[in-house]
Amino acid sequence: MRFSTILPLIGALSSLFQQTQARSQASNAIRRVTPVDNAIIRTPSHQIDHLSHFDITFALHQDGKRIKLELEPNNDILADDAYVQYVRNDGTITHSEPIKRDEHKVFRGRALVGSGKGRWTPVGWARITVQRDGLEPLFEGAFSVNDDKHHIELQSTYLDKKRPMDADVEPRDGPSMIVYRDSDMFRYTHSELKRSLPVSEGCGANNLGYNADLSNTIFGDMDSQWGVVSLNSMFGLSKRQSDVGGVSGNTGGVNLKSTIGDSSGCPKTKKVALIGVATDCEFTESFMATNSTPEQAARDWVINVVNTASNLYEESFNVSIGLRNLTIAETGCSSSGSAATPWNVDCNGGNVTWRLNEFSKWRATHSDDNAYWTLMTNCPTGSEVGVSWMGRLCSSELVTSGANSVAGANVVVRNSGSSWQVFAHETGHTFGAVHDCDESTCADNLEASSQCCPLSSSTCNANAQYIMNPYAESTITKFSECTIGNICSAIGKNSIKSSCLSDNRGVVTISGSQCGNGIVEGDEECDCGDEESCSDNSCCDPKTCKFKGSAVCDDSNDSCCDQCQFASADTVCRASTGECDIAETCSGTSSSCPANKYKDDGASCGAKDQGLSCASGQCTSRDYQCRTVTGAVLNTNDTWACDNTGSPSCSLVCGAPSSQQSMGATSCLIMNQNYLDGTPCDSGGRCSAGQCKGSSALGWIRQHEKLVIGICVGVGTFLLLAIFFCIYSRCKRSAQLRKARKAIPPGTYRRYNGPQPTARPPMDQWHGYRNAGYQNMPPPGYSGYQNVPPPGVPYQNGGYQNMPPPGPPPRYA
Repeated sequence: MRFSTILPLIGALSSLFQQTQARSQASNAIRRVTPVDNAIIRTPSHQIDHLSHFDITFALHQDGKRIKLELEPNNDILADDAYVQYVRNDGTITHSEPIKRDEHKVFRGRALVGSGKGRWTPVGWARITVQRDGLEPLFEGAFSVNDDKHHIELQSTYLDKKRPMDADVEPRDGPSMIVYRDSDMFRYTHSELKRSLPVSEGCGANNLGYNADLSNTIFGDMDSQWGVVSLNSMFGLSKRQSDVGGVSGNTGGVNLKSTIGDSSGCPKTKKVALIGVATDCEFTESFMATNSTPEQAARDWVINVVNTASNLYEESFNVSIGLRNLTIAETGCSSSGSAATPWNVDCNGGNVTWRLNEFSKWRATHSDDNAYWTLMTNCPTGSEVGVSWMGRLCSSELVTSGANSVAGANVVVRNSGSSWQVFAHETGHTFGAVHDCDESTCADNLEASSQCCPLSSSTCNANAQYIMNPYAESTITKFSECTIGNICSAIGKNSIKSSCLSDNRGVVTISGSQCGNGIVEGDEECDCGDEESCSDNSCCDPKTCKFKGSAVCDDSNDSCCDQCQFASADTVCRASTGECDIAETCSGTSSSCPANKYKDDGASCGAKDQGLSCASGQCTSRDYQCRTVTGAVLNTNDTWACDNTGSPSCSLVCGAPSSQQSMGATSCLIMNQNYLDGTPCDSGGRCSAGQCKGSSALGWIRQHEKLVIGICVGVGTFLLLAIFFCIYSRCKRSAQLRKARKAIPPGTYRRYNGPQPTARPPMDQWHGYRNAGYQNMPPPGYSGYQNVPPPGVPYQNGGYQNMPPPGPPPRYA
C-alpha cells in the first residue's frame, strides 16, 4: 500500500522515518589569531624528555593573559607494540619501524590562568606535544579556559591549511606559535553548516548503500502488499543520507530519553581503546610546507589529534584512545591507486563515501584487535570532512551490503580549526552515538524515536553545544548528557562490542614502567597517579607504586579488592543486569573480576507465555523491542513486530493498531533501528549488525517448531486414518466372504481343488450333495463344475461347461 497524500498524523509518527544527518562538515572561519609570547619551560635547564613532569608558561600577545600548563606524560597515547609503516603509491611497504616513545613528547595536564601576585587559578585541561624544548620552545595542542577551547599551532602549520576566509597572521622571524580560540570562530547559520549531503550530481549522497538499504537502515520507500509504509513518501519528508551503519546506531528498541546522563553502562575502571590510523598521499602532501619531512609532520599531527580527543573520551566514558598502528602513504598521488591500497588516490579518485568503502575493505584484511581504524585524508567532498559507519566498535570483520563494505572504520579530513573535533565526532559514531537534535530534527520530532539526542527529557533542541552536533561548530568541546547515556547504555546492554577495550593492569608501554601515570605497568604493584590524586589511598604508595603494609590490592583500581585485601569468594564484582546476564563473582584469590559472560543467544528466559529469549545478554523478543521504541512514541504497549513484510528480518518493522496510527489499514511502520544482535531472524538465523546470519532449513524447522509439529500431527493423523480405513475395509470384506462361504445360494456349486478320485462311480451313485457342497469328490473329467443351470432350466450342449450328461436331475439331501 502506498499513500500519495499527506494524512493527518501525530507528529511523533513522522519522526520514525526521517533520517538523521551524520556527516561532518568543514569548520567555521577563524576570525582572530594571536601570537604566543615568552614561552618558558619551567625546568632548570629548560630541557625535558618524554617522561618529564613540568610546567610551561606563556602569554597571549593580544590580551596579555598569562597561561600556565601543568603537564605530565600521556602514556596512553601510544601502545606498547605501536609501529608505523610507510607505503608507496603501488601499495608496497617501503619499511616499518616501531614508534619510539622517547621520540614523542606527548603530555596532558591542566591549564591555569595567572591572577596576579604569583597566584594561578585552574581553568581547564591541557593536551600538548612538544616539538622543541630549550630556551625557545615550540609546541602544539589545545587547552581550555572556562570551557573556551584554545588551539596552539605552529605558525607554519596554520598557514599551510589556512583558507581565504581565515584571519591573517602577522609575519615573524623564525618559527613561532599562534593561538586561536573557539570563541574566535565566526558562526555561520545552521543552514549553511549542516552536515546533510547536497543532492547533486557526483556527490554520492545516496551511494552509502549500507546506510540507505533496508537491510541496515530501514529507510527506503516501500511498495508492499503487506501494508508496510515509509512515512518519507507519505509525508513528503526529504530523505537525508546518514553515515551510520545499522542506521542510527541504536539496536533493540532503545529510548534515548530514558538514558540521558546515565553512565552506569560505561566501564567502572579505566579502559583503553587501541586504534589504527592510515594517511593517504593527499594528506601527507599537505605537510610539504612544514620544516620537517611531510611523513614526520603527518605522524606528529596524527599523534596530536589523538592525544587531544583522548582527553574527552577519558572524561566522558572512562575510555582513553591509544595509537597502536600508523600507516603513512608517501607523497605523489595518482587517481588510479593500487589493489593493495585502493583508498590511496588523489582527490579526483573518489569522494569520502568511496574512500570509506575502500578503506573498510582494507581494514578488514588486518588481523588485529584494534577498536577501529581511521583514514586521514585531505580530500573533502564539498563541505564534508568526515564519515563513519555506525556502532562498529571492535568489529574487524567485513559486512557486505550491496556494493558497500562495512567494518570498524571512519574517514576524517584534515581541516582548519576543528580536526580533533571531527575525529572525536566520527569516533562517537563508531561508538554508537547518534547526532544531537537540532532545530530541523526537532521540527520532525525525531527525538521521539531516538533518532537524535535531545537536550533533556523535556527539551529537544541541543542548540549546537556538543560534539555530536549534526553540523560543524568549532566551539564545541564535550559530549552532551544524552550522548553519554547513548554510548554507555550501548556498552552496557552489549548492543556494541567492547571486548577489544584493554584493561588498566599489566599494561606494557613504550616508555616502560613509570610510577605516577595511573597505569599499572611492568613490575608495579599499583599506580594510583600522582601524590595529589593518591592522598586518600590507603593501599598504594604513590612514590614507589608498591602496596602499603599488608595490602595486596588497590580498591581504587581493582574490582575484587576490599580494604586492600582480596574480596571474599563469591563476592559479586559485576552484578547481573538481567536474566540473560550472568553475575560475576570474585575468586577470593585474585583482585580481578572475571570476564563478563552472558547466556547463549536463544536461551529461554522470562515467562513461558511471553516468547522471550536471550540476545546479547538481554531477555527480549522481536515484539518486546518494537514495544520499547514504538510504544514510547505512541504511548501504548499494544505494538508488535511485523514479520514477513518484504523488509529484511533484522530491521525493526513494528505494528500498531490503526486507531493509534491514524493511518487506516496500514499497520506496519518502518523504524530507524535494527534488532539487537542475537535476536532470532529468518530460518533459524540470528541478527548481526542488521543482517540475518546462520539461516538454514533445519533452523527454519526449529524456528517454526509449533507449525512443523502441527503439520506433522495433521499428516500423521491423516496417514493413520488412511491405514485404519484400509484395515477396516479389508476386515469388512473378509467378513463378507466368510459369510458367503457359510451360505451358498441354491444350485451353486463350489469349485473343488482337492485330490481327485481314481475311479468313476456310476452316475446314479452321486448322492452326496449337501448345502455346503460336495462331500464326495467328482470323478476325473468332471473336475471343477463352474456353471449349473438354475432349477427348471433344461440343459443345452454348449450352454454350460462341464455339466453331467442328461438324466435324472440330481437330488439334494
